Amino acid sequence: MNKLLRQLTDGDLRSDGKANDAARQVIYQPELLPDLVEGFESDSEIIRMRTAHAVEVISRENGNLLEEFRPKLIKYAQKDTLPETRWHLAQVFGNLDLSPKETGIVLPILYKYLESGTVLVKSWTIVGLGNIAKKNDRFRQEILQKIAELQNDKSPAVRNRVVQVLGDLTK
Repeated sequence: MNKLLRQLTDGDLRSDGKANDAARQVIYQPELLPDLVEGFESDSEIIRMRTAHAVEVISRENGNLLEEFRPKLIKYAQKDTLPETRWHLAQVFGNLDLSPKETGIVLPILYKYLESGTVLVKSWTIVGLGNIAKKNDRFRQEILQKIAELQNDKSPAVRNRVVQVLGDLTK
């Protein structure tokens, strides 16, 4: 295990641990990004979740750093079932300027996330989809429709997120 990932090992899934520190290190030293992305391959749920958290921070601060890793991020999003990883990746995709081809691959993944029984996965996926829709007129109506389908979700948090995102998209 590399030095960067060792920083992400302590604690449990209720804590982001040193994920923000790892993200800052990568932002200031982009050559460390491959070491961080390696965390998605870990057997440790804690490392995968914190890797996803760090990548989310990077996507907000400087998404261009992730350009060459987009295919890997898509692959990880397809295979990782850990809710804590999924909600971070949903936000990552919303932060990136995806190509139409990438968007066409990512949307079915995120739509599957919407079927999750986990409120946080649904809520953050709605936000990620909303951000994709803001940047991509081609998929906007489709995304609006998918989000609108959750207006009667059993979770008040999900329903509130739907109202918020739909309101932002229809201004």
